[in-house]
Amino acid sequence: MKAYIILGNTRQNSNTKALSLALGNELHAMGIDVKTVSLNELDIRTCVGCDKCHSVLDSFGCVINDDMEEVANEILLSDLVIWTSPIYSWMPTPPLKAAMDRSYAFTKYPENADAFNLLIKQKFAMVATSGDDPKTNCDLFDESLRRMATFAKLHYIGYLAAQDKGDGNIVTETVLNDVKAFAVKCIDALQK
Repeated sequence: MKAYIILGNTRQNSNTKALSLALGNELHAMGIDVKTVSLNELDIRTCVGCDKCHSVLDSFGCVINDDMEEVANEILLSDLVIWTSPIYSWMPTPPLKAAMDRSYAFTKYPENADAFNLLIKQKFAMVATSGDDPKTNCDLFDESLRRMATFAKLHYIGYLAAQDKGDGNIVTETVLNDVKAFAVKCIDALQK
């Protein structure tokens, strides 16, 4: 099985990246092939709302020529997709939000037929960090992924979040226990 971790952090060495890599290492130790991409190293433009992607029924089909095609191909090859972001103002960073918006291109609307999604086998999860209580700071990001999953008939596992307490080490022993528990939750979801 394959996991694809999409890093939405805007800084090279961030708490979100450290937490995400800890989860990736745990998943790898459990036998999952893990690939990570950092969106701040790619050219991912925002969706322009042209809807042309929805009539291209056999592929991602976005008309914007940037690195999102590469990300989309990896999403299609993966069993588990993990969206990650620090929370600065209750929502994910602009690079991650752009990739999430562009993933709407996986939903297809054939003429005279029911809509369908190219993402059938994939399970989705979220990793987030925030400077305050993650239960109140990460809830809107979580809710947006829940709604996205409900709309597109996708399986959303849930999220792992940790608070940055300003000491420079977000991956504490307590957080590592949370990472291990969340990795088990992801594996259990993949096996269903």
